[in-house]
Amino acid sequence: SHLNVPVKRKSLWGRFWMWAYREGDLRPIESFHRTEVTDVEDDGVTVRFGDGRKYEADLIVLATGYKQSFPFLDDKIRKEFREESARARDEHNSCEGDMGKYNIEEEHLPNEHFIVGKTRPHLGFIGFVRPNVGAIPPMSELQVMWWLEKMRGNVKTLDSKPGTPPSYMVLGRKYSYGVDYGNYMHRVAEDIDAAPTLSTLAKSSRPLRALYTYCIGQSMISLFRLQGPYESKICWRVVTGELWRVCTKRGFAENCGLLYMTWLSFLMNAIACVLECLWCILTLKRPKLFVRY
Repeated sequence: SHLNVPVKRKSLWGRFWMWAYREGDLRPIESFHRTEVTDVEDDGVTVRFGDGRKYEADLIVLATGYKQSFPFLDDKIRKEFREESARARDEHNSCEGDMGKYNIEEEHLPNEHFIVGKTRPHLGFIGFVRPNVGAIPPMSELQVMWWLEKMRGNVKTLDSKPGTPPSYMVLGRKYSYGVDYGNYMHRVAEDIDAAPTLSTLAKSSRPLRALYTYCIGQSMISLFRLQGPYESKICWRVVTGELWRVCTKRGFAENCGLLYMTWLSFLMNAIACVLECLWCILTLKRPKLFVRY
């Protein structure tokens, strides 16, 4: 993107990726995140910042953000969620340090994947999590699937130690509900047996395509309808057809980078499995190679 141009130009590696992505003609944009806008001059395009710098902008967008608020909910319900969230935050802080450094004052979400609370399973909050990358609509669709199964009593949540935060929380805790997109999608899908396994992908008429799309593609909602309560034959065709074509059209350089990361992750997990087996042999324990986290 334009924001990355000044950084990429500083290194040979960065310039290589600019060439690979055909970004040579991008106009560099300075970063002003450590200052603030003081005024916009009469020409409507020159922006003046608090540190004295000026910048001629092509477009000015007032991205002010928002604070979630549920004034229509009864005060008792809002108090329950506030207290539940405070207890969870205190437990997590005792394990990982201060989580509230960047938190803003806003209405609280329930704790179970930020969808429902333990005492009010029929009151669902859809689309309020904030992914580090990725889109909210597919997350919302999976949340609805999870919520419906929750009300049917078909959710199998992962048992965790008290005070242990979910593995999908974004590091740094800049936002109270900031999550890693792919991790969150898989953890929610696992609760309803919708996360595809290797044996599931092998059932495809084109298993290599399905595996490639699953590994290289983003956690798209079609991947979580290959098995489980919302399994769909149409989604099999989408995964091995439309999504496959999208992944292959990324370009050779980008796919090589993604394949490198995929194999690196595979290697790290393989080493972990070997170490687990060795440790279990020494301690005479049964290895747990495939566990939820």
